Amino acid sequence: MRNIHVVIVEDNIHLAEEMAFYLQHLEMNVITFQSGKRLDGWLENNICDVLILDLTLPGEDGLTIAKRLSSHKDLRIIMLTSRVMREDRIAGFEAGADVYLNKPVDFEELASVVYRLAKRIADAPIVQKYIWKFNSALFLMTTPEGKEIKLTKSENSFLKLLSKNKDQYSTREVLEEKIWGYSDIYTSRRLDVLVSRLRAKLESPEGITIQTHWSNGYCFIHQIEEV
Repeated sequence: MRNIHVVIVEDNIHLAEEMAFYLQHLEMNVITFQSGKRLDGWLENNICDVLILDLTLPGEDGLTIAKRLSSHKDLRIIMLTSRVMREDRIAGFEAGADVYLNKPVDFEELASVVYRLAKRIADAPIVQKYIWKFNSALFLMTTPEGKEIKLTKSENSFLKLLSKNKDQYSTREVLEEKIWGYSDIYTSRRLDVLVSRLRAKLESPEGITIQTHWSNGYCFIHQIEEV
């Protein structure tokens, strides 16, 4: 696979530089802009696999830019913002974003998403209505493509809590107590393992499914329909 070409549009210069430095360290080709003003002209003559786009930008905002560029079949868009409400995430997806990440972004997670999106540009279909189906009684999650994924008891409890808390993040303490009955260092480590295992199980063409926010906890970033 050739080097991945990434464009970052972020008006926070320090954050843009930190993201660029991290991704360049992973041998990605990265360029940054502080607004969308120069982006269009640059895209006409250069390759971009993944666009990391801040939602709130001076001049044209990220949603408007995403809507304009979503028709580019060889371009994937990561929406980056400090907004955590479900409605904001849905607005981002409807505008054409492939993945929605919250600030402050975890750079390791960001790199993982970039790799996954770039790898699937050529053959991954863009799903317009990306809805997962969750049957807690049968311990079953069904992907938008129709693949059934069997869940363990703890995985089922975790997703049930996230699906019932759609408008906000579920904190680690609440999740640990609801799943195992108490919260301490031991359950915290168990939760980390559970989330890591679930992310691997639920890996999808649209990128990550379970979003981590440094202070708010976890949420399932796509729409879930309980059946």
